[in-house]
Amino acid sequence: MSIALVAAACGGDDATDETDAPTTTAASSEPFAPDAPECVAPSDPGGGWDFTCRTIGFLFENQGSTGNVITTNQPGGGGAVAFADIAGNRSDDNDLTIAASPATAIRFAQNQYTGLEADQFRWIGAIGADFGVISVRPDSPFTTLDELVAAVQADPGSVVFGGGSPVGGQDHFKVLLFMTEIGVDPAAVPWVAYDGGGEAQNALFGGEIEVFTGDVSETFGSLEAGDLRVLAVLGEDRIDGYDAPTTIELGYETIFPIWRGLLAPGGMSDAAYDFWVDALGKVEASPEWAIARADNGLLPLRLLGDDFTAYALDAVDSFRTLSEPYGLVAE
Repeated sequence: MSIALVAAACGGDDATDETDAPTTTAASSEPFAPDAPECVAPSDPGGGWDFTCRTIGFLFENQGSTGNVITTNQPGGGGAVAFADIAGNRSDDNDLTIAASPATAIRFAQNQYTGLEADQFRWIGAIGADFGVISVRPDSPFTTLDELVAAVQADPGSVVFGGGSPVGGQDHFKVLLFMTEIGVDPAAVPWVAYDGGGEAQNALFGGEIEVFTGDVSETFGSLEAGDLRVLAVLGEDRIDGYDAPTTIELGYETIFPIWRGLLAPGGMSDAAYDFWVDALGKVEASPEWAIARADNGLLPLRLLGDDFTAYALDAVDSFRTLSEPYGLVAE
C-alpha cells in the first residue's frame, strides 16, 4: 500500500506549504453578499466537520464577511443524507457551504453518495491540515501502540475499533491501512460506525468500543483534560501542545493527514462562489485563524478556488485507487 499516495490524497507535505498559490475563479459580473449564511456539517455535533463549520463560520463573522452563520448538523451515511438533500433540494443555494475533508473525497471515490459525483459540487477551499489518531480510554490496558499491535496480531477479533464514519470511510480507512501494515487482515478487526467523531468518542468513553481512530482536532480537548489516551498520531512530526507520539517516530509507516475545508452546491452562481473563496482566504490569512488552528493541532494549509478543485478531484481518483483492493468501490 503506497503511503505516498495516502499523503497526496489527504494533503501531504506539498499541500501544507503556506505559499500563496495563484487562485482563479470564474469572472463575476455582480457583487454578492449572503442573506442567510449557513454551513452544513454532515454529521452530529462534536466531530471534524462540525468543528470546521463552527470555527470557520465564526471567523466569517469575525472578519466581517458575513452576518451570523448558522451551523446545521445533518448526519447520516457518512454525509450521504446531507449531500443527497443538497443536490436534490438546494443545488442553487448561494448562501450555503458544506464542511468537507478527505472523508468527503473517499465517499465520492467509492461511489457511496448514490448518483452523485465529486464534480457536481463546487470546491471552495481547504485551510488547515489535521491528522488521524489512534486513541483509547485512560484506563485502557493498552498504554502503548506496540501493546495494541501485539493484541490485535494475536487475536484480531479481540479489540473493537470505532469511529465517526461508515465502513470504508475516513476513520475506518485509518484502520484498514494500519492493519495492512502490521500484517493483520482488516476484515477480521471489528469496526463500529457512528455518525461523527463526537458520537464515536462518547462511545469510547461509554465502553462500547475500545479504540477510537479519530482526528487531532476532535480529540484535543479530551486529551488535554485527561479523558483520553492517544497512542499515536498518524503523522511524521509531533503536534505542538498535543502530547502524543507519531507513528513515524514509533517505527511505523502509516500516516493520515486530513485537510479541513468547504465546498458548495453545484448550482451556486459564479459571483457567490467567488465571494466564498475570497472570504475563506481572508479567514486563512487572519491571526484569529492562526490561533484557532494552533489551538486545535492543525498545520498550515492554503488551497483555494481552482487550485483546491484540481487537488480535491485528484484526491478522489487517488482514494478510488486505494479503495479498490478492499472491495470498497460500489458498482
